[in-house]
Amino acid sequence: MEPEGAIPEFWELKRKPRLLVVEDDNDVGNLLKICFTNLGMDVTVTVMGREGLALFSTELFDLVMLDVNLPDIDGFEVMRVIKSSSSQNVPIYFLTQRDERTYKLEGLGLGADDYITKPFDLDELKLRVKVGLRHRQNYLKVSEHIQAGKPAAGHVFISYSHRDGDFTHKLAQEMEKHHIPVWIDDRIDYGTRWPHVIQEKIDSCQAFILIMSDNARASDWVNNELTYAIGKGKKIFPLLLKGDTWLAVASIQYVNVRNRKLPDESFYKTLLDALL
Repeated sequence: MEPEGAIPEFWELKRKPRLLVVEDDNDVGNLLKICFTNLGMDVTVTVMGREGLALFSTELFDLVMLDVNLPDIDGFEVMRVIKSSSSQNVPIYFLTQRDERTYKLEGLGLGADDYITKPFDLDELKLRVKVGLRHRQNYLKVSEHIQAGKPAAGHVFISYSHRDGDFTHKLAQEMEKHHIPVWIDDRIDYGTRWPHVIQEKIDSCQAFILIMSDNARASDWVNNELTYAIGKGKKIFPLLLKGDTWLAVASIQYVNVRNRKLPDESFYKTLLDALL
């Protein structure tokens, strides 16, 4: 068991995790501050949405817990401002009495990582926060590697049909915004070593994204890349762009991108986990 107030065992950075709690109920705010301070975290609590935004814009936080009902602006507006002005990849959890389905869908639709209703189980909340902080830590570790000019632990290989190139390039750009190293097959010149380069890039990748479509199903290249990646025991992340899921990856949960909309934040966090 960790000593009270010690940095959590899972946290590998040289500072404590930093939590921002925006909560208008003083009893709940104090409970959260005491609980997570005892778990080795720095906790800042405010009851006002605008003050929460000011704190977030001037200080470094690793996770935000946010009520919907606040005295000045509601939590949804706080969320909108954070998501439009920040690229820090900070997990945001709603913690609220508003348990109506429409509120939950709105919160998650805005990009919240979790929506937890009151009354909540404190032990369950601790576990959820631990998951969020692990994702945050992985993002920071990959970012530090890149900023220091060091290669990340590996890259993500994207297998796709060139007829789906527009979507694939949008996906690659979004992944790079999340500091995820990407390799797609237009990053080398065509030549006699082409099959060898493909093999080398799959051998060295930490994760393999398969963009499933009718075009890809008809591509010998994509099918061969998938077969080789499975044989090498690579982590496969299927995205369903068009058509039906493939038998070869039927046992793996796929992400539905049929509307050509990019995956949500949880997808990129899972990829970051795969790199570490």
